[in-house]
Amino acid sequence: MSEEEQQSKKRTIEVDDEFLEQLYGLVGKIPPGAKGINVDLLKDLILDIKRKMDRIKTETIEEINAPKTRNHSSDNIQSSSDMEYEEGENPKNVLIVDDLGVITYQLGVMFRNLGYDVTIAKEIYDAITKYKKRPYKLVIMDLFIPTDREGFILLDELVKLSKINDANTVVGVMTASSKREHRQLCMKKGADFYIEKVEDWQNELIEYCEKN
Repeated sequence: MSEEEQQSKKRTIEVDDEFLEQLYGLVGKIPPGAKGINVDLLKDLILDIKRKMDRIKTETIEEINAPKTRNHSSDNIQSSSDMEYEEGENPKNVLIVDDLGVITYQLGVMFRNLGYDVTIAKEIYDAITKYKKRPYKLVIMDLFIPTDREGFILLDELVKLSKINDANTVVGVMTASSKREHRQLCMKKGADFYIEKVEDWQNELIEYCEKN
C-alpha cells in the first residue's frame, strides 16, 4: 500500500448502514453501499446540511414577517391536530411522519409555504392516533421509522383507515432505500407514490403533491 493510500485510509471513518442511510437521505450525495466516509467529504456534507438549515431558517423568518391571511403559528398547528373537522369539510392538509427532526422541519416549512395545514408525527403510534382524529388529504411517511418493519405496519394501517373512513387520503412513502423490493412492496400495500431521497428529492415530492 502506497503512502498516499495509507493516508487516505487514515482519513476514512467507518460507518454502519443505518448512519449511512440517514446521512444519504439528508444530502443525497453518499453512494449506496459505501462502507466508509472520507473525513474531508464528511466535513463538506456537514457544511451542506448547515447551508440547507440556514436557508430554511431564512425562509421561515420571511414567512413569519410576511402578511398572512391564515394563522400558521406552531401552537395553532399543534392544537388543530387534536380536533375533528366538521362533516363535509375538506381542508388542504398533510401529515408528515419521519423520525428525523431535520426532515420534518424542512418539509413542514415547504408545505406551509404552499398553504398546507401541517401536522408532524415522529413515530408510528403517534401518526396513527393523529390520523384517526381528522381526515387528512395527504400523508407523507418515511419507510424507516426506525426500521422498514414499522414503516410497513404504518402503511398498512393508514391505507386500511383511509378505506374504512372513505377518506381518499393520498399516502406517499419517502425513503433513502434504493431497493427495488421496498418500492414494489409499498406499492402493493397501497402507497400512492414512492420517492427515493436522492438529490433534489424534496422538489420532486412537492411537484407530485401539487399536480395531484
